[in-house]
Amino acid sequence: MIDLVSGIRSVRSEMNVPPAAIAPLVVVEASMLTKERLERHAAAIRRLARVDAIDLAAAAPKGSAQIVIGEATVCLPLGSLIDLAAEKLRLEKSIGKVEQERERILGKLSNEKFVANARPDVVDAERERLAELDGQKASLGGGAGEGG
Repeated sequence: MIDLVSGIRSVRSEMNVPPAAIAPLVVVEASMLTKERLERHAAAIRRLARVDAIDLAAAAPKGSAQIVIGEATVCLPLGSLIDLAAEKLRLEKSIGKVEQERERILGKLSNEKFVANARPDVVDAERERLAELDGQKASLGGGAGEGG
């Protein structure tokens, strides 16, 4: 339950869902145990995650944010709660910034003089930053980076 509520709160925050907005919750591919837990803790989940209905479905609804919790996929249909066009623009802008920073670091790391003359800890820090940027890009929906 903690993972579920935390995951929903994270998605709501990342997607700029207004705090007062109440969203439906759709659970896909839930096991019998998960279904029982959802029933048993429904009131707490609704209150803590700010959701109204908890429904089971065979497929994820269109326009929903998805979180994998155990064997199940938890979906928050957000189409009516957020401005999808504005959110898409924000994500594209964030991906662009990550790609720009990534290219700058790749430029440094592909420069033999930088790698040869920089302190090893500086080179390692740049490689770690590149890995962080690849993770950010993937989480933003920009896919994994090439090279590096």
